[in-house]
Amino acid sequence: MEEIEKVIESVKEKVENFKTNTEKHDTEINELKEKQAQIDKQVLELQQKSIKIDAPKEQSTVGDSFVKSDSYQAFAKGNARSAAFVFKADTAPDPIGIGTLAPKDRRPGVLAEPNQSLVIEGLIPHLPTSVTTVEYLKEGTFTNNAAFVAEAAQKPQSTDTFELMQSNVQTIAHFTKVTRQLIDDSSTLAAFINARMVYGVNLKVEQQIINGNGTSPNLGGLMKDGNYTAQAFTYSDLGGDSGTLLDLLRLSIAKVNAANYRANAILLNPMDWAKLQGLKGSNDQYLYGVPSISFENMTAWGVRVVTSASMTEGKYLVGDFSQAATIYDRMSTVIDIASQNENDFIKNLFTIRAERRLALVVEHPKALVGGSLAMPTKPTGT
Repeated sequence: MEEIEKVIESVKEKVENFKTNTEKHDTEINELKEKQAQIDKQVLELQQKSIKIDAPKEQSTVGDSFVKSDSYQAFAKGNARSAAFVFKADTAPDPIGIGTLAPKDRRPGVLAEPNQSLVIEGLIPHLPTSVTTVEYLKEGTFTNNAAFVAEAAQKPQSTDTFELMQSNVQTIAHFTKVTRQLIDDSSTLAAFINARMVYGVNLKVEQQIINGNGTSPNLGGLMKDGNYTAQAFTYSDLGGDSGTLLDLLRLSIAKVNAANYRANAILLNPMDWAKLQGLKGSNDQYLYGVPSISFENMTAWGVRVVTSASMTEGKYLVGDFSQAATIYDRMSTVIDIASQNENDFIKNLFTIRAERRLALVVEHPKALVGGSLAMPTKPTGT
C-alpha cells in the first residue's frame, strides 16, 4: 500500500507538470492515466481482501489448535521427539458447559458415552495468578456501633476482626496411551483430545469445586464445612404440615439476600430437581404445572436452577456464586504428547497428558446457604 501511494503521488506530479504542454505529452499522459486506472483497481481489490481478512474467525477447540500447532507439525514430520501445546481460552467457561474448551462437534472419530454438562465454573469469576499460594483477608465479626452523637461528644467505636487465609494452587492432570493410527489421523486426535483429555480434567475440576475436602492436593469445595452456611430451618419455619422442599429453597434464598447478597443460582442434583418438579398440592395437581410445560429455563422462586451430576443427591446449595468464591487460574489447559515414555517407542504407542493448575478461594460463606435437602423433623406432640 505504501508503494502504491508513492506511485499515485508520482502520477499526480507528472500530470501537473505536463498540463502546460499537453500537446507534446499527450501520449505519455494517456499512458499514465491508464496506469493510474490499473492502480485504482488494485487498491479496490486490496480493500476487498482486507475486509475478508478482518472477518471474524470461528473459535478453535483445544484439539484443533493442538494438531495445527507448529510443535505438533514438527513432531508429526519427525523433526521433534515430542510436542507440547498450551491452550489459552479467550473467556471463562460459560454457565451451560465448558465454554471455549467445548468442541462444537464431538462425533467424528470418537464414539463414547455422552459427557456430563459442566456448569459450576461458569457461575464463579476467574482471575489469573502467577503465584502458588493465594492469600486473602477473611472478615470474622463486625460490630457496628455507629450512632448519632451530640456536638463535641465522644464518637462510638466499631470493631472488625480479620483472619489471614491461604489457598494453594493445585494441579489436576491425567494421561493415557494411544496408538500411531490415532496420532496419524489429526481430526480424530483433535476429537479425542477434546472429548476425553480436556473433558476429563474439567470434569474433575467440577467435582472438586463442589465437593473437594480441602486436604492437599484437593481443592476446598463449596460444600466443604465452613465454606457455606448450613441451613437450620425448623419444621414451623417451612409452614408445618403444609410445607414442602420448595419452601426450604424459598427460605434459603431469603437468607442469602438477608446477608446483603443476591441469590443468583440454585445448585441441585438432576434427580433432586426432578423430585421437586413432581411435587403436588392438596388438589393432587403438580405445583410446577402440567407435565407438558417446557422447563428449558429452569427457575424456582425466580432464581435459576443449575443441575450437576457432581452434586451429591440429597444436598443443595443456594447462593450468590459470583460473590461467594473466586477461581484463580495459574495455568490453563496444557496438552503434551511424546513417544519416549517407558516402552512406548518399541510398542508404537504415544503418551498424551493434559493438565491444569488453579486455586479456589471461598471468600464469603454467608453468600452460600445449603446442606441437606430434606424436611425438618416434625416436633413430637404437634
